[in-house]
Amino acid sequence: MRTIPTLPIRALSALFTASLLLAACAQPAPAPQPQPAAPEQPTQPAPTQPAAPTEPPAQPQPTEAPAPAAENVLVVGLPKADTRTLDPHRQYEITPPQIMRAIYETLVTLPDKGATIDRVEPLLAESFEISDDALVYTFKLRSDVKFASGRTMTADDVVFSFKRLGNLQDNPSWLFSDHVASIEAVDASTVKITLKEPNAAFLSMLVSPNFAVVDAELVKAQGGTDAENAKEADKATDWLDGNSAGTGPYVLKEWKRGEQVVIERNPNYWRGTAPFDRIIFREIPDDAARQQALERGDVDIAIGLDVDAINRLKDNPDFNVIVGNTLDMTYLALTTNPELSKELADKRVRQAIKFAIDYEGIINGLLGGTALHIPTIIPLGLLGTDPALAPKRDLEKAKALLKEAGLEGGFTINMVYPGERKMSNVILADTLVAKLQEDLAEIGVTLNVEPRDATTWRADYRAGKLVATIADWTPDFLDPHGWAPAFAVEGASAAKRVYYVNKEAEKLALDAAKITDPAKRAEMYLKVQQLMLDDAAFIGLIQPKVQIVASAKLKDVIYNPVYFLDYYFMSR
Repeated sequence: MRTIPTLPIRALSALFTASLLLAACAQPAPAPQPQPAAPEQPTQPAPTQPAAPTEPPAQPQPTEAPAPAAENVLVVGLPKADTRTLDPHRQYEITPPQIMRAIYETLVTLPDKGATIDRVEPLLAESFEISDDALVYTFKLRSDVKFASGRTMTADDVVFSFKRLGNLQDNPSWLFSDHVASIEAVDASTVKITLKEPNAAFLSMLVSPNFAVVDAELVKAQGGTDAENAKEADKATDWLDGNSAGTGPYVLKEWKRGEQVVIERNPNYWRGTAPFDRIIFREIPDDAARQQALERGDVDIAIGLDVDAINRLKDNPDFNVIVGNTLDMTYLALTTNPELSKELADKRVRQAIKFAIDYEGIINGLLGGTALHIPTIIPLGLLGTDPALAPKRDLEKAKALLKEAGLEGGFTINMVYPGERKMSNVILADTLVAKLQEDLAEIGVTLNVEPRDATTWRADYRAGKLVATIADWTPDFLDPHGWAPAFAVEGASAAKRVYYVNKEAEKLALDAAKITDPAKRAEMYLKVQQLMLDDAAFIGLIQPKVQIVASAKLKDVIYNPVYFLDYYFMSR
């Protein structure tokens, strides 16, 4: 995703033509008509017989009030969520981005309705300029944007939001702090960002939901701060976990951990009325229960159904199945730290494990072809990737490498992983780990496995405490720079988890973002992947195809590899 036309990213989404919801307006009841006066009657002679009683005059009947219009509620059935927080500057897990996209917005976005992912367009910004050396980015803001509070957005809100993201020093903070030298409000409608070094990927980075613009006055009133000591001083997260301070089409009304998130229409939304009165994101961890809820009409969209469910529903005219390649990945991580594992500290052992894995059995056997075999840590479809890089199973080579390392008798690895959780929303971690156990056993490697809850597992993995694990990675932005430095640079967010160090790969990963020539960038990213394949600290397993089943009554269920679904363009 580039502003430079010569740096395209191949579009991966299967998309629909979009339309907005047309609200039906009730017709007003006709006004009552005046009744004519009764004609004057002539004088009658007195009757000789008593007059017959007359019927009492008819009483006017009250007009029945029209029934209130039914609420237009969308219910989304999710697998078990990994949501840690709904603070946009802290969230960094897999589930939140689609919720964040509905509540908060960014300066720039992908084209409306996700028609392509090969360029970036203004959203909260009216326009932007990039210096020739890709070092200075200047944004002119729209004048008609209001927060949910009703306050007009200004450049000060953007500066506060971005500085808070960086100074919180939470998981996504690197997106700002690793790249930005300074940010300033030139005037009320202009923001100037100067980078520490040229970065051809920075505009793509700003699509990330973590660059959400928040209502600075409101967040400050709830204890938020963008000061350098925000890591300790900021107290707004608890409030943001139950409320929203964004410009998006919806506002957060409720989050019940492990149960559901409820958002409602933002009456102050600047682009026009959002289509749904309310959207409920309901956690239904069991695949069968989630499918049944869809078939009963209890949910309108089911995410992450298994292959069998997809096959059962794809010919049902009541549903639409949206299938397309994601830029997510699931990978095997092996420590290089001899204090955690002397065996895995030997590159030959990690290579043996790489060659022992039955990738074909995972992709086509377990997943029925609903995923790609990702060669390494950069997803297929991005600049510099090549499916031919993907390693193939070679048991003889794996055994020879173990013999060379003096481990022909085998050894044991302890693997901690997130139990009862789907990896990349397509396969239970338990199922994938069981398959890896079988594969490694064929070369004499015993895999002792320990499932943990996702929160504990993730904290330990990020702290570099695990010998081996499986993990996911989802895109923050659509450029190889979103993967290469994180995995190849010593001490970076992913590399530090396995103590990975390769200075040649690190230099290539960093330098590739400093140039604008796409051919040279592609060559550098390809070399990074070759080096990392040889080191085998991260072994690519799965690049899933998206699994979304939606009611056929819904229009424009549009998949996007950054924020998954955009609920502003969806309608019934």
